[in-house]
Amino acid sequence: MPGPRMRDVDEAEEIEQRLLADFASDYAGNDECRSIIESLLARVRRSGGANRYKQQLRDACNVLDTIREACWMNWLPSDKQRSDKRYMPRTLWAWPDDGALIECPKEWCGEKSPADLDDLDKAMAEYLNRPWMRHDTIDVSVINALIFTELALYAEEVKSGRPFGMINWSYFFSGGNPLKQLGFSLVGRLIRFLMAWVMLPAIALALVAYGYETAAGVTISIWALYVLYRIISIPARFRLRKARQKAAEKATEILTAMEKAWQAARGRTINPSRLRELVLAAEERGARFRPAVLHTLIDRAIQRDPTALTRPSC
Repeated sequence: MPGPRMRDVDEAEEIEQRLLADFASDYAGNDECRSIIESLLARVRRSGGANRYKQQLRDACNVLDTIREACWMNWLPSDKQRSDKRYMPRTLWAWPDDGALIECPKEWCGEKSPADLDDLDKAMAEYLNRPWMRHDTIDVSVINALIFTELALYAEEVKSGRPFGMINWSYFFSGGNPLKQLGFSLVGRLIRFLMAWVMLPAIALALVAYGYETAAGVTISIWALYVLYRIISIPARFRLRKARQKAAEKATEILTAMEKAWQAARGRTINPSRLRELVLAAEERGARFRPAVLHTLIDRAIQRDPTALTRPSC
């Protein structure tokens, strides 16, 4: 009959196998998660007794799975991806390219990022409370996820016109598609021009042609009042245009600073010291990052190595 120590060992090994099985390869990010778990096994195995080891294994699995779910919360695979595991993303985070800022992939459920920042905040609070779980792959992936998601959300705000106190209807009607947006913008401008300068005079001429001089006079009077309003409001419209232009320049400055930070957080190796400088510069210009998590991860990376934070191959 096996003794208590042997039973503990067997139970720990069973938990290890169960943890690895929990990260099956047909779910987004699980290949890299399995690599993280495997690298954590030896670390926590040396940290204490069997009971502590079993509890740490369970914690590692739960926390890592929560982080993975937060990073892929807004991602829905296509039918082709569901049927072919080769198309499943293998990494803990999506690592989007520049094109994702212009038009997000269809698999992102119409969102600007596959990650959910609120869920990621909660998951990282659990992760940061367990220093023994620290892993470069988690740190560098979440840093990129946080910066990209905030960048993508702010870029969407700018495209919609909200920072300028206006609604960009062409952006909404086009669904964010750049070519469609250009088409809707040109059509919108043409419609506004026709309604402002052509429609009422044309109606007045038609009324005159059919002998409705009184109605034609009323119509042309309404148009004349509109023209007078346009003339009187020139100074106010000029000030509004200048204010919107200034807001657009400020938004462009913020976007540029945020994109520089994101570019510095890409790749398998990043420089955390340089990244902190760029994040702080972006925040000084008005960028809205999640400082509690982002700065903590960057500062911890700098304490370990101020020049390099590396994401190992899975």
